[in-house]
Amino acid sequence: MAEQPWAPLRTGPSLADQAYVVLRDLVTSGALAPAERVTERGLAERLGVSPTPVREAISRLIHERLLVRVDGRTLRVTDPSVRRLREMSLIQGALRSVAARLAAEHATDSELADIVRVHRASRMVPPGNKRSANAAAQARHEFHEMIVLASHSPSLIDMVATAEAFGRVLRLRAQRAAGAAETIQRAVDDHEGIVQALIDRDGERAELLMRDHERLVGERYLAFTEDLRSQGADLQE
Repeated sequence: MAEQPWAPLRTGPSLADQAYVVLRDLVTSGALAPAERVTERGLAERLGVSPTPVREAISRLIHERLLVRVDGRTLRVTDPSVRRLREMSLIQGALRSVAARLAAEHATDSELADIVRVHRASRMVPPGNKRSANAAAQARHEFHEMIVLASHSPSLIDMVATAEAFGRVLRLRAQRAAGAAETIQRAVDDHEGIVQALIDRDGERAELLMRDHERLVGERYLAFTEDLRSQGADLQE
């Protein structure tokens, strides 16, 4: 069966940026699987653009170690080891902690109101089926993304995005796994304290609470990942 084309990119002055965003999302979401081989020409054809902007996007993805070059034409999606996932989880936790401090200091009142809204929405999602679990997990992820954006630090925002590159899909799976309910409830309770620290504009407390929170969630995520690897399961299934 012929592959369905992806949505075409819009013409404009930043095709390379558009290509980067699309390709990065395909890698980090697992749509392009770990260890999958791709080519510049093949990616350009799927995106409906010339190879030039795709080549620029690929250079950025190689720099982020999301793609690795096999030979002159062929590339491979990085297949992250458990060790790398552990390292990136620790880095992500540290960066998000700093982001919480900066958000407490620099977030606008409107941004704080949105963070509170998303947090409350995540608490109101009823437990039970897979759909509601996914909705709650998405709300918690959005909560963290909004705090990072509210730091108003472009460099930090970019670093967080790189650190969590392969972790998002796995973290969502870990949250749906058996025995995760207690950790999730603790995580949501942690969010309550973080929100209050942000509202109080207490950067130091926001940073400390986020650090403890990331340690808790990270330990659960890494234990789940190591268990998958020990069973020989596909991390991006």
